[in-house]
Amino acid sequence: MSDYELDDEMIEFYVSLSATTNMSIMDSGMCYKTYTLDKEQYMRIVLHEHQLMISQGTTGLLTWEAGLFLSDFFVQHPDIIRDKNVIELGSGCGLAGFTCATMGAASVLCTDVNGNVLYTLEGNRKINPSIMDKIEVADLDWEDTEECARISKDVDVIIGSDILYDPTIVPLLVGALKTIVVSSQQVAYITAAFRNPETFALFLQLIDETEVLGKSVMDLSETPLTTFCRVNPTDDIRLILVTRK
Repeated sequence: MSDYELDDEMIEFYVSLSATTNMSIMDSGMCYKTYTLDKEQYMRIVLHEHQLMISQGTTGLLTWEAGLFLSDFFVQHPDIIRDKNVIELGSGCGLAGFTCATMGAASVLCTDVNGNVLYTLEGNRKINPSIMDKIEVADLDWEDTEECARISKDVDVIIGSDILYDPTIVPLLVGALKTIVVSSQQVAYITAAFRNPETFALFLQLIDETEVLGKSVMDLSETPLTTFCRVNPTDDIRLILVTRK
């Protein structure tokens, strides 16, 4: 006889999930992934994701490795976001933002700009009822300085993962951070896969050129993930903290 037993709560959850899913809108490349944040598997996040790196003209329908590292970081350091208002830039499927909500953030504003990503993100919010009321999904264009300024008034922590992949959007990201991070009490935590040294260096250079933002960089490449499994261990991961001087 097997030593393993089926988890009744998990069975009930998946039955409920299948009963409430609109199968007519499912793309053949989409799947559901369950991320557990604790060994007892009481804290779970379910995300509807694509299995391809690029789909529907975007990379935002898949959880990337930098997102796993950022989420794992907040699982290990929940005091950073506990009872805080968090905004996620370039949320994608939402793992990092949803992790913050699960680990005790007061509120999480998950933002992106791609319509398909926002649709999927809102769907993911609805299939995680335990944190659904803490999360808001919003369209945020980093070029919209007025909107960036508006949301900066209530935010304590800014997060983002794998949003440095394209050098053409790096100036927009730095501009958004300059507008949102307006207090020395605010901190931005950004994880990035170190794929292109020039793009990474550009980001750090532009941060310095703002003259009002400070930065520090941590190499997480040798840091083992304690919560998730590494999907692509060939990537070097950096954590950049951005603050107001």
